[in-house]
Amino acid sequence: MTTEQLIKAMEDLKLQVFELKDAKEKLAKLEINYDKSKMTVEKKTRELKALENKVKELEKDLLLDKPMAEIRSILWANIGQSITDMWKSI
Repeated sequence: MTTEQLIKAMEDLKLQVFELKDAKEKLAKLEINYDKSKMTVEKKTRELKALENKVKELEKDLLLDKPMAEIRSILWANIGQSITDMWKSI
């Protein structure tokens, strides 16, 4: 190889090294952004699950499941007491 060919080959190698360095830096930035994005998605997923659970609880309250259960309990207690009172009077 001639000196000119060696110099050209060295310049080509330097250019490749710079391109590789730039590519690595871009990859590192993309990885950082990906990690941040992934954390954001995980956070949003947790928030979404919490909201879904809250909606389910509110729907139960809206359907009056809890109040109706309490009313049934009170009614049955009163019915039981009435029957007991009735038997005492007999």
